[in-house]
Amino acid sequence: MIRIASLAALLSLALFGAQFAQAQQWIDHQPSGAGYRAEFPAKPVESSHDLSTPAGPVKIRTSSVDVGGKIFMTIDSLYPMSVDVGDPQANLDSARDGGVRNINGTLRQEERLTVGSAPARRMVIDIPKTNQAADALLILDGRHLYQAVYVGPRGTEKAPEVRRFLSSFALMR
Repeated sequence: MIRIASLAALLSLALFGAQFAQAQQWIDHQPSGAGYRAEFPAKPVESSHDLSTPAGPVKIRTSSVDVGGKIFMTIDSLYPMSVDVGDPQANLDSARDGGVRNINGTLRQEERLTVGSAPARRMVIDIPKTNQAADALLILDGRHLYQAVYVGPRGTEKAPEVRRFLSSFALMR
């Protein structure tokens, strides 16, 4: 069964590693070869790296923007071909549980859904140490784990720009 990279590690990227953007001008972002699109409130900064896991290196690409302390991020993780994908719902459960636990967060809300034909989760996580909340969409499509994550001050996770960002995420096949 595939072991999903911890949501906590990805949320920590959102909390500490995003670039600041001054203006809010919505951008349709489609990273080359990533297989998805999303609208960002400003031009995102892209980065990529390999994450060492017991199953082998996982290729991770992020696109992120910080607009006034509100972070919008997409993450595309590609697992090696040698990994047995297993049960997608169990993998999404594992990603959720590990992420919430590792940031000492509290899962406030969760919804099972599909994006395209891929299983997905939408969740809201309170992050008490920082008085922030994350609204995250996780999609597991074969060996790809896609995430669209918003992190900002608690209470802002239901703002129109957050809904626009998360609802704009689409798989491109």
